[in-house]
Amino acid sequence: MMKRLVSGLLISSISLLPLSAMADHPPKRLLKNFMAFSALGTTGKLADFDVNVAVYGALPNGKTTTKDNPALDKIFADKFNLAAIVMKGDEIVYERYNSQKGIDSHFPLLGMSMSKTAAGAAVGTLLCDGRLKSLDDKAGDYSSFLRTTPYRDVSVRNILQMNSGVSPIGRSDEKRFNRKSRGVANFSGAADVRGALKFYKMAARKQGETMNYHSSDTLALSVLVEDIAGKPLSDVFHQHVFQKFSGDRYMHWTADKSGTTVTYSDLVMTAKDWARFGRFIMTERRKGSCLGAFFNEGVKNAVASPNPSKQYGFQSWVYQVNGQPTFAFQGHGGQFLVLDDSKDTVLLTLSFNESYAAGNLFKNIAKFAEKLD
Repeated sequence: MMKRLVSGLLISSISLLPLSAMADHPPKRLLKNFMAFSALGTTGKLADFDVNVAVYGALPNGKTTTKDNPALDKIFADKFNLAAIVMKGDEIVYERYNSQKGIDSHFPLLGMSMSKTAAGAAVGTLLCDGRLKSLDDKAGDYSSFLRTTPYRDVSVRNILQMNSGVSPIGRSDEKRFNRKSRGVANFSGAADVRGALKFYKMAARKQGETMNYHSSDTLALSVLVEDIAGKPLSDVFHQHVFQKFSGDRYMHWTADKSGTTVTYSDLVMTAKDWARFGRFIMTERRKGSCLGAFFNEGVKNAVASPNPSKQYGFQSWVYQVNGQPTFAFQGHGGQFLVLDDSKDTVLLTLSFNESYAAGNLFKNIAKFAEKLD
C-alpha cells in the first residue's frame, strides 16, 4: 500500500543541508540529515519544512538480525558506518549495524545518490515493456513538458548517462535545483521538479560531449517516466522492481507538490533491501533478462567521467574490481553497493562520512571489495 504524507520532524533548519552542499560539513550534521530522512515517512517534515513523501508498506518489526565477521569488522565496523552487508551469492555472510546510533536491521536508511540507480531501473522497465521504444529516442518524443525545455532533442541514453549537455560543467548551481524540487529553504511550500528543470532555458553544450554529474538529468528522467507511465517514477519502481526483491516491504521516496518523484536522492529502504536490490540487479544481468540487458549495456558503453578511475553507465558507476568493469551504486558520505561478478559478492556500505580509519571509501571501495571472500 502506498500513501502520501505532508507533515513533521523538528531539527534545526541549519542542520538540514542540501545534498549537493554536504561535502564540506561535519559528520554530526550529516548524521542529523540521515535521521531526518529515515523518519520522513512517518513525519513528513525535513527541518521546519513540510515535504511530500510517497510511502509504501509498513515499517518492519520483529527480531533484528546481524552476522559477525571479525576480519570484515576491521574495515567496516567504523564509527562513521551505519550499516554494512556482504552477500555471497544469495546468502548474507556479513551484517552489522551501528547500534550506538540506534540502527538495526529494521531501520530505514537513506541511499542518497544510490537512489539514481533506482530511477535508472524505472526507465529500464519502460523500455522492457515497450512503452519506451528506444534509448536513442528524444525525450521530447514522450514528454510534452520536456518538449518545452532544452531536453526536447536529447536522447534518453544521454540523459541516463548524465551526458545531456544541459547543465553547465560543475555543480555550482545544484543547491538551487535540490531545494526547488524538495520545497525547502527559500522554496518552502513550492516543491516543483518541473520548475527546477525550467531553470535552464538552453543547453550549455552539445549532448554527448562531456558527462556532467548533476541533479538535473535525473530529475528529467523522473518527468519522462511519469509522462510515459501516467504515474510517479516511485510507483513504477515500487511495482516493477522493488516488489521483486524486497524482503522488508517498506520504502519511501520524496516527491514534489504534484507527486513527482525527487529522483536524484531521497529513496529510503532498510539496509537489507538495499543489498537485495544490488543482488537483484546482479542476477538480472547474469540471466540476460531485458532489465539485465539494459544495465549490461550501461556498463559496456559507460562514458568517461571527470574521475579517471571510474566511468558512468545508466545512472550507476563502473569501477574496476578484480580486473573487471564492475557495476556500482554510489552516494555522498559513503553509500556504496558494489556488485562483483568475479567473486559473486555484493558489498553494501551506508555511512555518514567516507573517511574510514581503514581508508577513504571513495578512494578505496574497489580495493575493499576485492578483499571479500
